[in-house]
Amino acid sequence: MSGAPALQRLAGFWRQGRWRPGAQLGTAVALAWAVSAALRLPESFWSVMSVLIVMRPSAGSTLDAGWERVRGTAAGALCGLAGITLQHHGVAALPSTLAIVLLLSVAGAGLPGLRSAPIAALIVLSAESLPGHSALQVALLRMLQIGIGVGVALAVSTVLSEYHAGARCDAGCAALLRGVAQRMARVPRPAPAEAERADAATRAALGRLALLAGSADLEARWWRRGAADGRSRAYRDKARLTARIVQDAVVLDRVLRLAPAMHGDPAWHDTAQAASAAVAGLADAMAGQGRADLSALVQRTATPAHALLAAPLQLLLDDLRGLQRGLGISP
Repeated sequence: MSGAPALQRLAGFWRQGRWRPGAQLGTAVALAWAVSAALRLPESFWSVMSVLIVMRPSAGSTLDAGWERVRGTAAGALCGLAGITLQHHGVAALPSTLAIVLLLSVAGAGLPGLRSAPIAALIVLSAESLPGHSALQVALLRMLQIGIGVGVALAVSTVLSEYHAGARCDAGCAALLRGVAQRMARVPRPAPAEAERADAATRAALGRLALLAGSADLEARWWRRGAADGRSRAYRDKARLTARIVQDAVVLDRVLRLAPAMHGDPAWHDTAQAASAAVAGLADAMAGQGRADLSALVQRTATPAHALLAAPLQLLLDDLRGLQRGLGISP
């Protein structure tokens, strides 16, 4: 009996697929080490280290992290070689090494693509720790090993990907829009404190969605999807329009919540229901579960129940139409 909870957790771990990220990482680590060992590269675990740094659940996010590491390592290796050149011309080793690493650290704090540059520069500047190899050879070996690690991580995450970033981005946009639609349709309106908590959660979700959209666009370019028709930022555009719709809905919700007439006038209630139905319909269309119908919202926008509603309704309608066009849905 004492082992039953542990067995249940283990069964849940297996059924829910939480083993997949660990299996992907383990496979990539083993392959990176095997490739480096087959090529007889010194210190093969540098490839393994690159896998551990850049591996992500999706190919797009792995490519994003891998490209940043390759960029930073190349910049750091070049700066390290420049430092060694200065040392050969009489500059003291310790001050030059500290100066280069310090400058790259400051640059890396402002430019995410240079975060690995100080480490690469320090490795090249301490090239004497690898006997039989010059500083240039050390730099080239590090670049090769990092390239192997990034390539293996990308291949494994592509073949064994836990999810596709594009599909997850669309699902995230649809989930946010459904949440907004439910809030607008709710009667009575939520209390101010509850609305503020919901707004904070929505802002956090939008931040995560923006990062996911960048990975989705990168993954699409990697597979040469979206580049042919010039829509290389298709997912970021979806995330941007989703954020604007959320903002429009929050403004409209506040107008409805602050209006005393809303509780007794059916026109105000019908306006909230029309806006909610339009947003929910577009969310369903994005998820492939229905079609977007904006006709009721168009009618309410043309004849608003009150002048205060005219601007929020028009902004919401314009952004819904923009997202509709981005999804390729005919009005």
